[in-house]
Amino acid sequence: MSFLIREFSGTPEDFAAVVEIDNRCDPEHRYSVDEFRYDYENFDTKRYTLRYYLGEKDGKIVAYACYYHMPHRFHPQRFWVWIAVLPEFRGRGIGSALYARILADLKGFSAEFLHTSVRETWAESRRFLQKRGFEEVMRTWESHLDLTSFDPKPFEKYLIRAAEKGIALTTLAEEREQDPQWLSKLHELHNVLMADVPSSSPFTPLPLEEFRRRLIEHPDLLLDGYFLAKKGGEYVGESFVFQLPAEPGHLSQGFTGVRREYRGKGIAMALKLKVIAYAKAHGYNLIKTWNASTNTPMLVINEKLGFVKKPAWIEYVLSLP
Repeated sequence: MSFLIREFSGTPEDFAAVVEIDNRCDPEHRYSVDEFRYDYENFDTKRYTLRYYLGEKDGKIVAYACYYHMPHRFHPQRFWVWIAVLPEFRGRGIGSALYARILADLKGFSAEFLHTSVRETWAESRRFLQKRGFEEVMRTWESHLDLTSFDPKPFEKYLIRAAEKGIALTTLAEEREQDPQWLSKLHELHNVLMADVPSSSPFTPLPLEEFRRRLIEHPDLLLDGYFLAKKGGEYVGESFVFQLPAEPGHLSQGFTGVRREYRGKGIAMALKLKVIAYAKAHGYNLIKTWNASTNTPMLVINEKLGFVKKPAWIEYVLSLP
């Protein structure tokens, strides 16, 4: 099959084509052009590498591939890779050609580790990776909470318990107005908490400005849906969500975490309850979350709340010679 591989040019047509391919390949997790453009244009290419290639057939973009450093798991020779081909064009060698193209680039970077992930139900993708030597390293459960049937009454005790322990629950929107040190305090908290998240590779703390750009200034982050747990003036926990413009009524749980010395006191549950209450009050009907299969404490919390597990995501790694 004859086709053309070219670099991503950053035109509106290229942005739209990549999003269309993503949404056709994975209609359960829809992406918008504005989301993709923000993520692409705000990736720090002075510090990290990012590159996209497009596959064209008769002038139509039918596939793409990309590779990039992972800022939160940075290593100069460690990259995340991704390939997507429209269903009707699979099995014709386009994915293989795109993989060969990015692999040639990555060898030029002396890459040592390539990471990617697929849903456990994507048998074709799993075979593609296994054939090329990728090995499974961890699984992440995706879980959904149906807000239309959620009853908060059985969980009110967690909010009462947090208050009795002197834990105040507030929002980032409020803290921005009240605490001049909110950004530095939140940055420190987030990096401390993220370091404890199960991962296949070591965590890298984000610099302050990158943290601000990638999280706080993200247009889909809901500042009044970003909840913080405070003990006195100290931030001890956080839970926040993103709106999903291409999925009306749905929210994506960005993260929930509590400092080690405050764990086991029901604070994470209280934070998630505040997020759920916010979501229901603003007309959302579903929250999606993702948790490593080894993160038992958070999985237990989600199960108590009624989150229902969906097919897992499998992370694969290829160690290059």
